Amino acid sequence: MKVRATTTIDRPVSHVFPLMADNRNEPRWNSNLSDSELLTAEPIGVGSRFRAIYQGQECIAVISEHEPDRVVTFEVDAKRMDITGRMSCSPVGSGTRLDGEFDLRPKGVMRVMLPLVAPLVRRDFPKQFANFKAFAENNAD
Repeated sequence: MKVRATTTIDRPVSHVFPLMADNRNEPRWNSNLSDSELLTAEPIGVGSRFRAIYQGQECIAVISEHEPDRVVTFEVDAKRMDITGRMSCSPVGSGTRLDGEFDLRPKGVMRVMLPLVAPLVRRDFPKQFANFKAFAENNAD
């Protein structure tokens, strides 16, 4: 299942991109994530690994693409599904347009469940992007 989300953030790309690329920030804006820790050394880039708790389940997120101030892609391996999440930033005036493309690949029983909950999932991604917008705009430089 593919899902897209977009938002415009009233902050420059140089502020927005590092907040999105560091998965340790995600519990501060994604209501589905309760914890995230960096498992590899800084700086954050291709190969950086994070252990996160998503809806009570542990998952591993690895950055597979990292072009500073442009694009970051996470490959997420979780018990119920694998997810590829690609976020791209582009300048819009003095702000940033953030576009997300998510490929959700369910495993096991989720293969049956995902089509049933797809409308909820499709609504959740824009909601989480709105949360990220608020987080990025309120986060001091």
